[in-house]
Amino acid sequence: MNAIYLVTDDRLADVASAQALHLHRMWGVDVHLFIERKDPSIDITEVLSPGVFYHYDLLSPLLPVGLPGDKKWPNIVYLRLFVPSFLKQYDRLIYVDVDILSMRADHRIWSVPLPSGLGMVADIATLDKVPHVFKGMTRGEWFDTIGVKSGRYANSGVLLIDPKKFSEYDFGRLLLEYFREHPTAKTFDQDFLNWLFDGQWTEISPRFNFQAHVLELGLTRSIQPIFVHLCRSQKPWWGIQEEYASPTDPYYLGAFAKNLKDAGFNPDKYCRKVPVKSVRKMKFHLYRWLSSIGVPSRRERQELRKWRELSDRFRDGFNERASTGCYADDLSGIRAQRSGEPEFNGRYVKVASDY
Repeated sequence: MNAIYLVTDDRLADVASAQALHLHRMWGVDVHLFIERKDPSIDITEVLSPGVFYHYDLLSPLLPVGLPGDKKWPNIVYLRLFVPSFLKQYDRLIYVDVDILSMRADHRIWSVPLPSGLGMVADIATLDKVPHVFKGMTRGEWFDTIGVKSGRYANSGVLLIDPKKFSEYDFGRLLLEYFREHPTAKTFDQDFLNWLFDGQWTEISPRFNFQAHVLELGLTRSIQPIFVHLCRSQKPWWGIQEEYASPTDPYYLGAFAKNLKDAGFNPDKYCRKVPVKSVRKMKFHLYRWLSSIGVPSRRERQELRKWRELSDRFRDGFNERASTGCYADDLSGIRAQRSGEPEFNGRYVKVASDY
């Protein structure tokens, strides 16, 4: 028996509830939603489904005092670590962030062996460079800073967990130990997991955490992602944006809005326009016009060249690792290839209808 779980606070309870219902309907497994409220008297609108289970205010009391956090990575990110101890009745668990969209179910993932108790997907944005907050460091220096020796680094947005093995860890004690030894770690729970399971976590293919960094590289349709991780500053529940404001295809943003509506919530409640400076808008329209008359700007040439380099690198890396058995999940019939030619829209480069 397997299950999926999410963790959120009361501000995004509706979004998480809609995601939970969508996951239950698509995967046909129990979905557990852990909601941490600042005020226990706050009422939460629950979706009425026999496969979605709510848990309130169970996790925060387990979090030790003094852990680092910031606006981008608040302390709630640590709470995903404590959930498996409440769900030991399951054979496998999948944790997903609230900004992840399930595109399809693949039940073969439940049988992937987890010797360490944890499976993750590599953090695609840092495969060949360091995070922006560590700019100026070499990759080796960054790894030394966060205590990683294996040379592998994963994204914590999707976790495949053996709850019995995972629950053996004293996460409260280990978190305090980690940040005493590595006080400059910046991606808090993610750095911690990469340290604790260094060289031991099972690598799953990017299909199970297809991060926004590669979403516009023209490879999505061929890779057939299970979970699309819209990990951008523009949140997917903000709704469809103007073309100059966000690279995210309206297809995904519309799917998020549909999930909210299907669960009985009003998507408009969460709509928010991404602010764009007038100068950027003017440049967008200028570059787009030049492209339409066959006079590509220097910006267009630069963006297309960069796009091809990134697309080629990710495609070749994915296919190589898939063919050599580096990924633990079944990739039968999956091979990364471009679905079409790139187009420059005045700011971003995309392949049309690549989903």
